[in-house]
Amino acid sequence: MRPLTPLLILLLPLLLVGYQQQAKANELPSKDKLAPQSAQQTITPTQAVSPEAAKANRADELAQPQLHRVTDKGLTKPNMPTKGEAVMLQGTVRYLHLEGGFWGIVADNGQHILPKNLPQEYRKDGIRLSFSAQEITGMMTIQQWGKLSNLSDITVIGQVESQSADPRL
Repeated sequence: MRPLTPLLILLLPLLLVGYQQQAKANELPSKDKLAPQSAQQTITPTQAVSPEAAKANRADELAQPQLHRVTDKGLTKPNMPTKGEAVMLQGTVRYLHLEGGFWGIVADNGQHILPKNLPQEYRKDGIRLSFSAQEITGMMTIQQWGKLSNLSDITVIGQVESQSADPRL
């Protein structure tokens, strides 16, 4: 049994690679990967297609850029990051010591705002601001706190006590 072990160790990866390639070749394309086809490109059951022609058609489909996502409801708009509507809010700037530390705004309505573009002069713990926030969707951050937003029309409206023990903040 021992002399067969090295041989089996060498043959097993080859078998697995061959099986994986065969599975990829037999895999059916999903709806999300296919662009809508025109009536001219559809294949009727009576037409015979050679494997070479099928591979060429598949290569052409993959080479074309995906402009729209196909769903059960039909075509949707391109997958582009979108921005929400701007909302006027008031809140308090806070330095949060989570995940390495970052600046956030706790709005008066309890909403957490993660500002993408908070200017340096407003990065003071406890400063009260009135601002317009536009939520950014389609973008991720490492901070798992609040809604990522672009700020505009920023105005200082007051100051409350800092909750930070660091005097530099």
